[in-house]
Amino acid sequence: MKIIDKNGRLFGKVSVIDLLAVLVVAVLAVALHTKQNELEITSTSTTDTTITYQIRVDGVYDYVADAVRVGDHLQEEGRSTGGDLGKIVDIQRAPGTRMTDLDDGTYRAVPVENGVNLVITVEGKGIVSDGRVLLNRIYDLGVNSARSYNTPYAQFTGMVLSIDY
Repeated sequence: MKIIDKNGRLFGKVSVIDLLAVLVVAVLAVALHTKQNELEITSTSTTDTTITYQIRVDGVYDYVADAVRVGDHLQEEGRSTGGDLGKIVDIQRAPGTRMTDLDDGTYRAVPVENGVNLVITVEGKGIVSDGRVLLNRIYDLGVNSARSYNTPYAQFTGMVLSIDY
Protein backbone atom coordinates (compact mmCIF):
# COMPACT_ATOMS: atom_id res chain seq x y z
CA MET A 1 0.00 0.00 0.00
CA LYS A 2 1.37 3.43 -0.96
CA ILE A 3 1.48 6.30 1.50
CA ILE A 4 0.14 8.81 -1.07
CA ASP A 5 -1.98 7.46 -3.94
CA LYS A 6 -2.40 8.94 -7.46
CA ASN A 7 -5.23 11.24 -6.24
CA GLY A 8 -2.96 12.83 -3.56
CA ARG A 9 -4.60 11.18 -0.58
CA LEU A 10 -2.80 9.83 2.47
CA PHE A 11 -3.38 6.09 2.69
CA GLY A 12 -6.18 6.56 0.15
CA LYS A 13 -8.44 8.31 2.70
CA VAL A 14 -7.36 11.88 3.58
CA SER A 15 -6.24 14.55 1.15
CA VAL A 16 -2.82 16.07 1.89
CA ILE A 17 -4.22 19.59 1.29
CA ASP A 18 -7.03 18.97 3.79
CA LEU A 19 -4.52 17.74 6.35
CA LEU A 20 -2.35 20.87 5.87
CA ALA A 21 -5.42 23.11 6.25
CA VAL A 22 -6.33 21.41 9.56
CA LEU A 23 -2.75 21.85 10.82
CA VAL A 24 -2.74 25.57 9.93
CA VAL A 25 -6.06 26.11 11.75
CA ALA A 26 -4.71 24.24 14.82
CA VAL A 27 -1.55 26.38 14.93
CA LEU A 28 -3.60 29.58 14.61
CA ALA A 29 -5.91 28.45 17.42
CA VAL A 30 -2.96 27.81 19.75
CA ALA A 31 -1.43 31.20 18.85
CA LEU A 32 -4.72 33.02 19.50
CA HIS A 33 -5.18 31.26 22.84
CA THR A 34 -1.64 32.18 23.92
CA LYS A 35 -2.08 35.80 22.88
CA GLN A 36 -5.39 36.21 24.73
CA ASN A 37 -4.08 34.79 28.03
CA GLU A 38 -1.89 37.37 29.77
CA LEU A 39 0.95 36.48 32.05
CA GLU A 40 0.40 37.59 35.63
CA ILE A 41 3.62 39.60 35.59
CA THR A 42 2.53 41.80 32.69
CA SER A 43 -1.19 41.82 33.35
CA THR A 44 -2.71 45.23 33.98
CA SER A 45 -5.36 43.70 36.22
CA THR A 46 -2.76 42.60 38.79
CA THR A 47 -2.56 44.95 41.76
CA ASP A 48 0.76 46.38 42.84
CA THR A 49 2.18 45.40 46.20
CA THR A 50 4.21 47.67 48.47
CA ILE A 51 7.73 46.27 48.60
CA THR A 52 10.25 47.42 51.22
CA TYR A 53 13.88 46.53 50.71
CA GLN A 54 17.25 47.49 52.13
CA ILE A 55 20.42 48.31 50.18
CA ARG A 56 23.90 48.20 51.70
CA VAL A 57 26.40 50.66 50.27
CA ASP A 58 29.98 50.21 51.47
CA GLY A 59 32.71 52.79 51.68
CA VAL A 60 31.18 55.78 49.88
CA TYR A 61 32.67 59.21 50.38
CA ASP A 62 30.97 61.54 52.84
CA TYR A 63 29.83 63.94 50.11
CA VAL A 64 28.03 61.11 48.29
CA ALA A 65 26.37 59.96 51.52
CA ASP A 66 25.29 63.54 52.25
CA ALA A 67 23.66 63.75 48.81
CA VAL A 68 21.46 60.69 49.49
CA ARG A 69 18.40 61.93 51.38
CA VAL A 70 15.20 60.54 52.81
CA GLY A 71 12.40 61.26 50.34
CA ASP A 72 14.59 60.92 47.21
CA HIS A 73 13.48 58.49 44.53
CA LEU A 74 15.88 55.77 43.40
CA GLN A 75 16.41 54.97 39.74
CA GLU A 76 18.61 52.44 38.03
CA GLU A 77 21.69 53.86 36.34
CA GLY A 78 20.99 54.83 32.75
CA ARG A 79 17.20 54.50 33.05
CA SER A 80 16.05 57.82 34.42
CA THR A 81 12.82 57.77 32.40
CA GLY A 82 11.87 54.12 32.99
CA GLY A 83 10.18 54.69 36.31
CA ASP A 84 11.61 54.66 39.78
CA LEU A 85 12.69 51.86 42.07
CA GLY A 86 11.03 53.40 45.08
CA LYS A 87 11.34 56.17 47.63
CA ILE A 88 14.03 56.29 50.31
CA VAL A 89 12.34 56.11 53.73
CA ASP A 90 15.35 55.62 56.04
CA ILE A 91 19.15 55.92 55.96
CA GLN A 92 21.50 54.44 58.56
CA ARG A 93 25.18 55.41 58.68
CA ALA A 94 28.18 53.49 60.01
CA PRO A 95 31.93 54.01 59.80
CA GLY A 96 33.17 53.32 56.28
CA THR A 97 34.73 49.97 55.41
CA ARG A 98 35.52 48.18 52.21
CA MET A 99 36.47 44.56 51.53
CA THR A 100 40.01 44.17 50.26
CA ASP A 101 42.43 41.33 49.69
CA LEU A 102 45.51 41.30 51.88
CA ASP A 103 49.03 40.15 51.05
CA ASP A 104 48.46 36.84 52.83
CA GLY A 105 45.56 35.99 50.44
CA THR A 106 42.71 36.69 52.86
CA TYR A 107 39.87 39.22 52.55
CA ARG A 108 39.07 41.66 55.30
CA ALA A 109 36.97 44.77 55.83
CA VAL A 110 39.35 47.70 56.18
CA PRO A 111 38.48 51.27 57.19
CA VAL A 112 37.89 53.82 54.44
CA GLU A 113 39.22 57.30 55.03
CA ASN A 114 36.51 59.99 54.62
CA GLY A 115 33.93 57.28 53.90
CA VAL A 116 30.82 55.76 55.42
CA ASN A 117 28.69 52.66 55.00
CA LEU A 118 24.99 53.19 54.39
CA VAL A 119 21.96 50.96 54.85
CA ILE A 120 19.21 52.55 52.79
CA THR A 121 15.61 51.45 53.27
CA VAL A 122 13.49 51.92 50.15
CA GLU A 123 9.74 51.54 49.67
CA GLY A 124 8.45 50.87 46.18
CA LYS A 125 5.56 49.35 44.24
CA GLY A 126 5.75 46.14 42.26
CA ILE A 127 4.52 42.63 41.68
CA VAL A 128 5.31 39.48 43.65
CA SER A 129 4.64 36.32 41.65
CA ASP A 130 5.94 32.80 42.31
CA GLY A 131 8.67 34.12 44.60
CA ARG A 132 9.83 36.65 42.01
CA VAL A 133 9.81 40.36 42.87
CA LEU A 134 9.50 42.93 40.09
CA LEU A 135 9.74 46.60 41.04
CA ASN A 136 7.69 48.90 38.84
CA ARG A 137 6.83 45.74 36.82
CA ILE A 138 10.26 45.98 35.15
CA TYR A 139 13.18 45.63 37.55
CA ASP A 140 13.94 42.17 38.90
CA LEU A 141 14.90 42.43 42.57
CA GLY A 142 16.77 39.75 44.50
CA VAL A 143 18.68 39.51 47.76
CA ASN A 144 22.45 39.84 47.25
CA SER A 145 21.96 41.43 43.84
CA ALA A 146 24.16 44.44 43.24
CA ARG A 147 23.53 47.31 40.85
CA SER A 148 24.21 50.97 40.37
CA TYR A 149 21.58 53.37 41.64
CA ASN A 150 20.89 57.04 41.03
CA THR A 151 19.13 59.65 43.10
CA PRO A 152 18.67 63.21 41.86
CA TYR A 153 22.02 64.17 43.43
CA ALA A 154 24.09 60.99 43.87
CA GLN A 155 25.20 57.80 42.16
CA PHE A 156 26.36 54.69 44.03
CA THR A 157 26.58 50.92 43.83
CA GLY A 158 24.79 48.88 46.45
CA MET A 159 23.73 45.34 47.29
CA VAL A 160 20.20 44.33 48.32
CA LEU A 161 20.23 43.03 51.91
CA SER A 162 16.58 42.13 52.46
CA ILE A 163 13.15 42.29 50.82
CA ASP A 164 9.79 42.50 52.62
CA TYR A 165 6.35 42.56 51.02
